[in-house]
Formats: sequence, structure tokens, C-alpha cells
Amino acid sequence: MTLMERLLAAGYPRDQMFSHESDLYIFVTPLTMLVVEAWCKENGYSRSWHCPMFRDEVTGKPMYDCAFQYVDYWKDKEGEKVT
Repeated sequence: MTLMERLLAAGYPRDQMFSHESDLYIFVTPLTMLVVEAWCKENGYSRSWHCPMFRDEVTGKPMYDCAFQYVDYWKDKEGEKVT
């Protein structure tokens, strides 16, 4: 299951998922902390590298920047493949 799928299954709202190209941005909440930490642990990832935190310039709230985890970007790329 992708990180996005895990977040949605856990109840994180889709309208609170943001992106820049393939990176997924989500707010740091007790729910996202649990999901991100479990996902990193299960995959042997370092949270500080795969999902570092930053402060959102609009809201001032902390967010995760999850590298390469915005699934919609990859679905669009898959559609661009020339066969």
C-alpha cells in the first residue's frame, strides 16, 4: 500500500494532501505521525530523509514533504508512456 493509500485508509482527508510534482505534502498531525513513522519503519526508510518536516508558509503549520509519494503524479506519468 502506498503512503497516500495508508493515509486515506487511516482517515486523513484527501483535500489536505498537497503536492509539488512527485512530492506529497501533508500536515503533521498525531494521525500522520503514526502513519508516516509506521510506513518508514516497515520500508526501512529514514523519516528525516524520506519525509522531512518544514513549516508551511501560508498556515505556519508543520508539514511533511514525502519524496516521490504523490501517486497521482506517477499515474499521469504512466499515461504519458509511449509504447
